Amino acid sequence: MSGPSSVRESDPVLDALDGILAAARENIVSWVGVMERVEEIREQRRQGIAYTEMKIEGSTPLIIDTVARNQERLGTAAATLRRSLAHALFAEGMSHADIGRIFGVSRQRVGMLLRNEPEPHETPHDDV
Repeated sequence: MSGPSSVRESDPVLDALDGILAAARENIVSWVGVMERVEEIREQRRQGIAYTEMKIEGSTPLIIDTVARNQERLGTAAATLRRSLAHALFAEGMSHADIGRIFGVSRQRVGMLLRNEPEPHETPHDDV
């Protein structure tokens, strides 16, 4: 089993953690926009303005679209981390079953991760 002293210059797990950090930072900016928009809507409702009279569309992305993008961004980053970590643990001598116990998945699912098969939420879909 390799120890920390054998960490390569390029470390896919650390790269994936950087991806999580970048996604989280982008999401923070997005969430601030969502919170501001929610307060705008609350204020308009307090003023008695109907939803049909509010500027739902406009330069600000819809709240639901922002939430979906944030979830997708984190989901993609998490999938990359999961795969990278599975590869690292396997390379350091852990079995599929051991990795599965750590991740809370079956050893078959670990095999899929190690073969870089898509995550369930990564399946291609048509945008309508």
